[in-house]
Amino acid sequence: MISAVLFDLDGLLADTETLHCRAWQMTLDGHGIALSVEFYYDWWVRQGRGVSDFLRSRGLTLSPLTLRAEKAVHYARLVETDCTPMPGALELLDRLSGRKELAIASSAWVDAVQAVLGKLGIAGRFRTIVTGSDVERAKPFPDVFLLAAERLGVAPGRCVVLEDAEKGVVAAKAAGMKCIAVPSRYSADNDFSKADLVATSLSEITLDRIGALQGNSRRPSTSSSSATAKAKRTSACPRRPTVR
Repeated sequence: MISAVLFDLDGLLADTETLHCRAWQMTLDGHGIALSVEFYYDWWVRQGRGVSDFLRSRGLTLSPLTLRAEKAVHYARLVETDCTPMPGALELLDRLSGRKELAIASSAWVDAVQAVLGKLGIAGRFRTIVTGSDVERAKPFPDVFLLAAERLGVAPGRCVVLEDAEKGVVAAKAAGMKCIAVPSRYSADNDFSKADLVATSLSEITLDRIGALQGNSRRPSTSSSSATAKAKRTSACPRRPTVR
């Protein structure tokens, strides 16, 4: 029986990927470094790589921790003004509260996670919150999911992970957990072939669909053909690690 649901945060419960992107653009621009939207979504969102790897790939000697601290200031301001829940997120939490153990398992650093949960007023919905600050390895490694399950006292095989990006699906399966992928417009061209189910929105996720995953070893099903369609990204981030 599935006893616990582990949630990613950015791009899954909160519409914050554009905010992370914009915050990194602002930070790097201050050092004369350009960051394209397309590169951000491939490097940070799909692959799960961060600023440390980014600096090494460019042969830059800037401190990743210094950049990350600068980025955190920009990100906090953007969250305060522009952070919103993803469609169906609050309703899904209502459906699951009191029926499943709930946890956040995010690769983002603790300050970024707390800012978003505080802005949305949902921190109290989760029995435990695991962030990239709690583990040595971020997604696509399984560390955040395994730690969340340990804190909940639930075996990995009794957990289902909700994710919006390829790196998260890979991490969930490496942890020995079921996984439901809910691609966003920023991750719809990711590879979700390892997911147990691909949904087009959080509104499609019900207790019955979660329960049906137990013992299901079939290839991932897709609720709609649009769930795997490639999203066309815009040329600029709207306003509104590896060190994330």
